[in-house]
Amino acid sequence: MLQQTGTREQSPTNVHAIFFSPARSTKKVVEAIASGISETVQIHDITQGIQTDISIAATDIAVVGVPAYSGRVPELARDYLKKIKGNGARTIVTCVYGNNDYQYTLDELTHLCSDCGFTPISSGAFVARHSIFQEVGKGRPDQKDLDKARQFGKQSVKHSRLTAYGKRKLNGQHPNVPFGEVPIVAKANSNCNFCGACARLCPVGAIDLQNPKKTNKKKCIACARCVEMCSYNARKFKGLMYHIARKRFEEANQIRKEVEVYIPL
Repeated sequence: MLQQTGTREQSPTNVHAIFFSPARSTKKVVEAIASGISETVQIHDITQGIQTDISIAATDIAVVGVPAYSGRVPELARDYLKKIKGNGARTIVTCVYGNNDYQYTLDELTHLCSDCGFTPISSGAFVARHSIFQEVGKGRPDQKDLDKARQFGKQSVKHSRLTAYGKRKLNGQHPNVPFGEVPIVAKANSNCNFCGACARLCPVGAIDLQNPKKTNKKKCIACARCVEMCSYNARKFKGLMYHIARKRFEEANQIRKEVEVYIPL
C-alpha cells in the first residue's frame, strides 16, 4: 500500500519514495523499487517543489529517482533535492531515460544524494517512453521493467545488511558538460479548452494561466508534464524542426535497452 504524505513519521525503518517525475514514468519506477522493500511506502513527489521539510531518519531507507535530461539530473530536481536531509539513511539511486543514454545522470545523482547526507547503497537505470519523442520506448516501463524494479529494491536492501555502510562509488560518469538550452517546446492545439490544468501543473510556470496556448520558451524544460497531464489531448510537440529531429532520433534508438542495475559487492 502506498501512502501519500507530506511529513516523515518517527517510526524506524520507514521506506520513502522520493522522485521528480513530470511525465510520471519515474514515479512508477521509484514506487516499484520501494514496493520491493516494503508494502507501506511514504511518497514524496517533489515535481512541483517541496511543501514541507523532508528529513529522513538514519534508520530509514529511501529510493531517490529522477529522469535523465540530456544525460543529466534536471536542474530543478537538483535544486529541490538539495533541500532534503538524508541523515545517513541508506539510499537506492535511480534514473529513468528514454531508451537512448542516461550518460552522467546516475553518477551526478549519487554525488548529490551523498552531499545531502544519504548513504547510497545501489544504483539503477530504467527505460521509459521518451518524453519528447514518444514512439521511442513506447509502453515502458512495462511489466518486465517493474518486476525488475521490485527485485532490485529487495536485493539492494538485502545486500546492504551484509556490508558496512559508507559512501561507495557507483556506476556512471562524472558530469563535465554544461546544461544546454531546450530547442523544442510542447504547444497547444485546437483541442485546448483553456481549462488551465497545464499551467497549474507546469513545474517551472512556463505556461500562461490566462492563455494556456502561450508558452514561455525560455522557461520551458520540455519535461512533457503538460502533454501527460492534459485530459483533452490538447498539447503536443510539433513543428518542422521537431519532425526532423524525431525521425533521426527514432532511427537511432530503435533497439530495446534493458534495465541496468549496480549493487556493490
